[in-house]
This record gives sequence, structure tokens and C-alpha cells, in this order.
Amino acid sequence: MDEKRLKNRGLQFAVFLYCALFFQLTYSAAAVHAANQTTVSSFVFPFEHFMPFVSWMIIPYMSSGLFFAVVPFCCRSREELWVYTKRFSFITIFSICCFFIFPLRFSFDRPSVEYPVFEFFFAFLGKYDSPFNQAPSLHVAYACLFWSVLGRQLKGWKKEAVRIWLLLTGIATLTVYQHHLVDVLTALILVHMGFVLFPSPSGLLHDSALSMLKAGNFPFLAGTEKANLYEKTKLDLETEICRRNQRIGNVYYAIGWSLLLLVLWGGAHAFGLYLLCWPSLVCIAVGRNYVINNPRFLKNEKGWIPGFKKWFYCPYQCIYWLLWRFVRRSNNPPLFEILPGCYVGPRMTAGDLRVLGLNKHLVVFDLAAELEEIPILHLEKNYHSFPLLDIAAIKLSDAERILAALVISYQQLKRGENMIIHCTMGYSRSMIFAVLLSQKILSLDLMDAIDQVKSHNKHLVLHKHALELMEVLVERNS
Repeated sequence: MDEKRLKNRGLQFAVFLYCALFFQLTYSAAAVHAANQTTVSSFVFPFEHFMPFVSWMIIPYMSSGLFFAVVPFCCRSREELWVYTKRFSFITIFSICCFFIFPLRFSFDRPSVEYPVFEFFFAFLGKYDSPFNQAPSLHVAYACLFWSVLGRQLKGWKKEAVRIWLLLTGIATLTVYQHHLVDVLTALILVHMGFVLFPSPSGLLHDSALSMLKAGNFPFLAGTEKANLYEKTKLDLETEICRRNQRIGNVYYAIGWSLLLLVLWGGAHAFGLYLLCWPSLVCIAVGRNYVINNPRFLKNEKGWIPGFKKWFYCPYQCIYWLLWRFVRRSNNPPLFEILPGCYVGPRMTAGDLRVLGLNKHLVVFDLAAELEEIPILHLEKNYHSFPLLDIAAIKLSDAERILAALVISYQQLKRGENMIIHCTMGYSRSMIFAVLLSQKILSLDLMDAIDQVKSHNKHLVLHKHALELMEVLVERNS
């Protein structure tokens, strides 16, 4: 074992020791505090009385201790280990504070267990754990934390096996009669808060970007000297993309779990709250698509949204439709002619297009991922759908493909034809490509192209990741 490896093992052991001692001291103190209270209440949803007791689930439940010991040694870099430690500390400290301020206890009587192996584990659980320290469930929170490390490293059947096992570990908190559902939901909210505050380490995201490079997603780099620069520029950009999109996805996750908790908590008192169950599931689904950077989770290749997706994502689309209607008031004029015959802006209505005289002979680039195109544009012969996630960072490969299509389409415009580039609000996604197209066609400096577009649209929004993306593309095309 070389010196570097030895140092890493020593650091990993130090983190494991810290986590074990910190957990044991704080968890025990919270349990003693709750036990010394005169009365400790419980929080149980009515339907939980139908929760079955499954004795064999004690096996995945008890395996959490094994993961607790192993996961720090699975971290591959100092940065990954540091992020794991910060997430662990945040989750534990927040949970312990909840245990002290709002002590709860489990309220069901656990049935007797006859199978000897299961009986041994339940006896161990009864001796070394307590019915206190309920919400949020550290068991569930730690299972998610373990997956944040192992899920990135394992591949194939091993990854799926660990995924299922950790899922069983979380479910087991309910079926071995150790936690109530509120403990699970609050744990999930807490975990995603931790992931937002302490995003994935850049080293892991570099690995993801490198895999995309090897897969040919950056064809302009392959076999050239520029391939040697990806570590400094392209991979840094892809790292920022993954980090930003995962953070947005975790915010959606946290909102979804929070809405679901509100539904279950308040539904018995106000039946109308049960309607929030729908948007809660939608938020969780949207969060998943942001985390995996899937801009085509709604639209198909032709830009249509299938009927079942329109139904399921209706709350999500309704909110975006209302926001779009609201921001249209500040879009005056609604479209900006950044180049002769090339108009850029937000999603339009048929009436807007008729007023502008842009209701026929159009080349349309629809960059909106959340709303379907209006029929008058969707039925155009030269309609192109390139959905991009709102407020998310754009993948380099997607940006290059869109820009190439824009340049070719603009250069091939016929007399009497016009091009429309739009997203939903017209503030960021469409404006990024307005800048890039202007820079390419007019051979401008990037900052000059930005200033030109900004002179047309004072509401232009370019975040750091967008500027970095444009710099990389301009450098590549220079």
C-alpha cells in the first residue's frame, strides 16, 4: 500500500470514528432526555394502524450499521469524504435538535417473534435502541446518505442490488415497528435540504463528464489537442451543470415531500388538502428529471406532449402557464429581431404572431421543455423542438447541437421566411442562443454580442453557468 493510499485510509478511519462517536453521544443524549420527560406524545396517521409487522425486515434494518461502517471507506477522494462528513453532520445535528425540542415516541406494541435469528435481532434492538428519537428518522436519512456515495460508484447488478437493499432498509423502519410515517417523510425532506446545502463533490461530477466525453458526446474534442484542455474547461463546465441541476432537483424533491407531509397531516382536518397529493407527486417526478438532467421528460421527439403526461403534469404546466401569462405583460415588444429575419423571445400566442405578421413561412426553434407549442407554430413544416430545462444549466453537447442547427437554418432562410427562437418566458434559454447566433453570424466578440442582445431585451438573464457555456462554445468555434 503506497503512502497516499495509507493517508487516505487513515483519513477515512478518522471520519468513521468521528461519525460513530458523534452519533452515539448525541443520539443517546436525546434518548435520555426524552425518557426523562413526564409525557412524550406520538404522531400517528390513522391509516398506519393497518401497517403490517414483517419480522424478516429486521435483517435490512439492522444492516444499516454495516453501511455506517463501510461507506466512509468507499469515498474515493478527500473532497468526497469531506462532503459526506458535512452532510452527515448537518443531518445528525438537525435531527438531534428535533429530538430535544419535539420528542416523540413509537406507539405500537411490537408482536412477539418466534424465529430465533429474528428474535435475536429484535432483542438487540430493544436493548440498545429506544422508542424515542423518532422524527426525522436517522435510519432513513442515513440510508439516503449511503446511497449518495454508493450509487455513484457501483454499476450494473451491484448498483441495483444495493439500491433495493437500501430501499428495504428505509421501508423496514415502518414494518419492524420502529418508526411512524411522519419520521420517514421528515427524514426525506431533511436529506434533500442537506443535498442542496452541500452539493456533490466536483470530483464525482468530473467522472460523469469524463464518461460523456468517452461516449462521444463531445465529438469536437476527440483526437485533437483540445482534448487535453477538458480538465480545465469542459469538465469544469459539465461539473457546474451537474451541480446546479442536481441542486434544483433536490429543491423539487424537498417541496414534493413537504407537500405530501402537509396532505397527510392536514387532510383529516381539511379534506381539500388531499388535492395537494397530486402536485406533491409531480414535484418529486420533476425533481428526478432535473437530477438526471432529462429535458425530454415531457415532450417527445416531435415536440408533442402525450396525453397521459399532460394529465399527470397538469399542476406543473398550469403554474408555468400562469407565470407565462403574467410575464407577458412586461415583454414589449414580445419578440426581438436580433438579426434580419430572426426573432427571439418568449412563447407567443397566435394573436401576437398575426399582429407581428409572423404567422406563416416560419422556421421555429422551440426551447421550452414545460409547455407545448401553440398549434400555428407546431404545424409549421420547419418546426424544431429542442427542450431545455428551465433555470437549469445546459449541457455542452445539447448547446452545440442546437447552435449548429440554428446557424444552418438561418443561413438557409429563403426570401420571405423568418426564424423564431423562443423558450417559455424569453429571459434566459432563448437569449443564450440569441447571443451565440449573433456572435457566430456577425463574427462578434462574445461581450459585444451580449451587449447587442441586451440592447433589445433589458430583461436578459445570463447566469454564471450560461456565460461559461458561451465562452466554451465561442472558443471552440474560433
